[in-house]
Amino acid sequence: MMRNVLATLKPLGKSQVFWCVLGAIICLVWMGTLRDTKHPDYADASQYIGIAVNLAKFGTVNESINATAETIKPAIGREPGYPALLSLVLRANGSIDKITPSCLYNDGCGTEPYILAKWTNRLLIVAAGFAMFFAVRGITGSPFAAIMGGMHIWLNHQAHKNHDYVISDPLALFLASLLVFAIVWAWKQRNPLTWIFPGLTFVWLAFTKAIYIYFLPIAVVVGLLFVLMSKSNWRSSAAKFFVFTIVAVTPIALWMDRNHDITDRYQFTDSRGGIALSTRVVFNDMNLTDYLAAFTYWTRGAGDGWAEKLFPADVVKPFGWYEEDGYYLRGQLGFGKRVTQLINSEGLSYADANDRAEQEIKDAILSRPVKHLATTLPLIYRGIWIDEFAAITFPAFVVLLGVVLRRRNGLLIAVLLPSLFSLLFYAAFSLNVARYQMTALPGFAIAFAYLAMWVRTQLQNWRDRKNLPMEEGN
Repeated sequence: MMRNVLATLKPLGKSQVFWCVLGAIICLVWMGTLRDTKHPDYADASQYIGIAVNLAKFGTVNESINATAETIKPAIGREPGYPALLSLVLRANGSIDKITPSCLYNDGCGTEPYILAKWTNRLLIVAAGFAMFFAVRGITGSPFAAIMGGMHIWLNHQAHKNHDYVISDPLALFLASLLVFAIVWAWKQRNPLTWIFPGLTFVWLAFTKAIYIYFLPIAVVVGLLFVLMSKSNWRSSAAKFFVFTIVAVTPIALWMDRNHDITDRYQFTDSRGGIALSTRVVFNDMNLTDYLAAFTYWTRGAGDGWAEKLFPADVVKPFGWYEEDGYYLRGQLGFGKRVTQLINSEGLSYADANDRAEQEIKDAILSRPVKHLATTLPLIYRGIWIDEFAAITFPAFVVLLGVVLRRRNGLLIAVLLPSLFSLLFYAAFSLNVARYQMTALPGFAIAFAYLAMWVRTQLQNWRDRKNLPMEEGN
């Protein structure tokens, strides 16, 4: 199949090669100028690293590196997609033995063990730019648009800032971009088996960012609609849909069955949904003033300063990360407190108390659905600022979505849908910090390319009108 993929890639012209190489070099040099973090393994990173170390040593998914070959047991933790890649990286540079429980779970193990991991993240970002270059060229047929699509990723300085933090975001960006390319390529092939490629890419993306488990039912419904609208080609469309669905569903079902053997529950990762919802539902307490302050405060750059000038201090203060009565700590700590309260007052097990507390949050959301939808808007706004060019690409993305839906352009709907899902899901069910939206960047890159083509056309039309010869008698 890989040979067939490569065979369909049209040769690059000299100018395309030049711009691609230039974009990739600028991307790498730009990332090299960013200030390195002193703690690449703090917080969430330690969980990914723990799994990677155990995969490298014992071939077992388990977050704790306190285990030995005799005591290690399969466990449920973060998504295993990035740790699987990271385990290969750590073995390649021989840094596994430098990562010990005493350093990882205290002040961190420094930067030396993660040098190759940092470079892997950099190369994944560069590769995402190439994936978007070929994807946009396949969608539009325009080398100019393809260069703009790649440049959107390569020059996206804001999205590069966490590249040396050992987490899954760079891999997620690459896989989300590769999924777009895979869909574009498979869409143009007659053989239904070509849909194995996007199916496997989707699986790896889901094993890297578990939220895409919830995208799968949406993809199935949209795929069925495409089949029903195919008319004379419905058999071919149905076969492609069947191949993609089987390839995407089977590994996910097997992994959930594996987890069921461990916990007696069909779950994809550990139970982090309650904390995510808890950090989201607190924003439903915002009043109109808080609501307006959220849009102001979350504007990248000077937003917090503007908010402090425009709104009272007691309105702005809760947006701070570690304010005692702030939104973040109320959400993060409040869930654990409620779980402990249920354990102590009703004698529930931790798992049952966790489920009860999570259900209470869901009930609270369902009791005020309009308020929840309304507060999702500023959280969407919060997330878009991962994009360096958000001020122009987000409006372009919204306009492009409207156009393709009106024109029923199936291919563009298919490639924009994963990014739209990322924007909406994270904002509806989490606090949606900007880095969560790395998986929305491919959709923004497509919108950026179309906007660039439109601007180019308008400029060309203006020049043509300006150079028209004057009619006789004028």
